[in-house]
Amino acid sequence: MERENKYLGFLKYEGELVNDGVMDARKSAQALLGFDEAVRFFVGQQVSELRKYEYEFPVQIKKGSWEIAVPELIQLVKLGSGAVATAYGVKAAQKMAEKDFENFGIKDIFKKSISAIQWFIRIGKHLGSVTIKSFNNVEFAENNQLIGIKNSNGETLYVPKYFFDLYVSSTPSLIENIANLVHEDRELLIGVHEDGGLIEENLTVHHKGIFTQEESETDEVLFPELVHGQYVVLEGELTRGNEMSNTMGLAYQGHILACHPETGSIVKYKPALFLECRVHGYISRLDSKGVLGARRPKIIFSHIEQMEKNEEDQQSLF
Repeated sequence: MERENKYLGFLKYEGELVNDGVMDARKSAQALLGFDEAVRFFVGQQVSELRKYEYEFPVQIKKGSWEIAVPELIQLVKLGSGAVATAYGVKAAQKMAEKDFENFGIKDIFKKSISAIQWFIRIGKHLGSVTIKSFNNVEFAENNQLIGIKNSNGETLYVPKYFFDLYVSSTPSLIENIANLVHEDRELLIGVHEDGGLIEENLTVHHKGIFTQEESETDEVLFPELVHGQYVVLEGELTRGNEMSNTMGLAYQGHILACHPETGSIVKYKPALFLECRVHGYISRLDSKGVLGARRPKIIFSHIEQMEKNEEDQQSLF
């Protein structure tokens, strides 16, 4: 525990694929870059002057996981002379380190950035999307410092206003690099040490599609048996609804397939999110340029049949 307290927080992958603390070099680089980009984004949102400065994350790999740890002592930028500086200058940096800089220190900035990534994941899982940035019928608590946002099931998640504002300022692709590495045998964990305790947020393959693009490229033809124009009824869990692209994601045999409605909006289909369904429609192998030959099939669906029956809905959803 003493060693753990030397760190503000961490990103780690756990599971059978990283049991020996080893991950493919390119995947490791992708995780480092993705974490670096996400933290830098939220640091910059808090202190805009820091966007142009460099800082380093030490990487610790230990048995049982692959981990990037963020130390309590962070040097924001090393100049050619080896001196340490910040956007505020050396004296201001000393004040920040002592938490005398408007009661807000360097450690706080980076810890809140890691917490902001956690809230980004938390909100995304709650809404089933990270493209939603405007909200109606919000609720307030604790002198308006907590903002309650509802999902399509009517459930409310209370988000501290500070992190709510950071989420609204973020882009949907913020953690795509690190989320893309999530696998059935590799789970993502983001942790922050707070007041002697540890707060963690996880991301499994169950919610992966919320934070990634379903139509990412692959080196091989997926499901060659699904040919262009074929009528299909595919079973799986609806993992994502993206109103911006008007698509849903179907978890099918370890992959996420993009599902486009023949007509209309996906909004009416959102009650089926995270439920087992049958998707009825036609296979499309057209790529983004409209050329036949896409490696990953898409489904142009006419309707969706809900397999898990809610007490309030004992018939087919659509």
